[in-house]
Amino acid sequence: MLFYSYLTQRKEQAQFVGQYVNDKLTAVLAYFWGLSFPAFSFYCINRGRLDFPALIAFTEETIQLKKNTVCGTILCDRDLQLFQSYGLITGNPQRFLTMKHMDSSRLLDSNWAELVKENDLSDIVDLLRNGGMKFFTKSELEQYPFLGIKEGDHFTAVGGFHFYDSKLVELGNIYTSPAYRGKGLAKHLASQLTQLGRSLVSDVYLGVLKENQAAVHLYKDLGYEVTAEQAIVDFKLSIGSN
Repeated sequence: MLFYSYLTQRKEQAQFVGQYVNDKLTAVLAYFWGLSFPAFSFYCINRGRLDFPALIAFTEETIQLKKNTVCGTILCDRDLQLFQSYGLITGNPQRFLTMKHMDSSRLLDSNWAELVKENDLSDIVDLLRNGGMKFFTKSELEQYPFLGIKEGDHFTAVGGFHFYDSKLVELGNIYTSPAYRGKGLAKHLASQLTQLGRSLVSDVYLGVLKENQAAVHLYKDLGYEVTAEQAIVDFKLSIGSN
């Protein structure tokens, strides 16, 4: 799903490096420069013919990042083992769950959240950044519906979408200010976002860290089920750099 997003909604800010063996594509490493860090997506087509060190070396030469720059991606376990076998991974991978909405009867009848207006977007960006949210792009806030819950003049919880079209809807950028957690704001926000997504397409997804069990249970209560488990990793685009 990540690689598909690079081919579609993120293609204007993506660069694709492919490896061919005997004129047949073996794998692609895609670079996306729209986040606060160098983000990549890896898609392997023919593992038996893949020359992974050559692909990494050519990508490093093509992209021209600063030496020892830490990059990020999401990998299935098989690709994680491939990256680990060449010493590319830095730090500890974080287990990451993809969840799909399966039961609309579990959604809340809620109107706690309101559409965020254009003149509030800069405040939303500051709120997300200060909260350590690094997987959003400003274009997502500008192009897709974004919801917020306010107390007075201040947003206490916000959320929107990473992808929002007739082929792929994925909730994202969901954040509650620490002082307002435990009040059910995120559940109402996620429920309204899910209803927005399902009004566009039947398949609605979200991603969440496995260790965040409170969020996992919240989403399950709203009718989501786990469909895949992967790993969020930091890596360096240079074999032998560690």
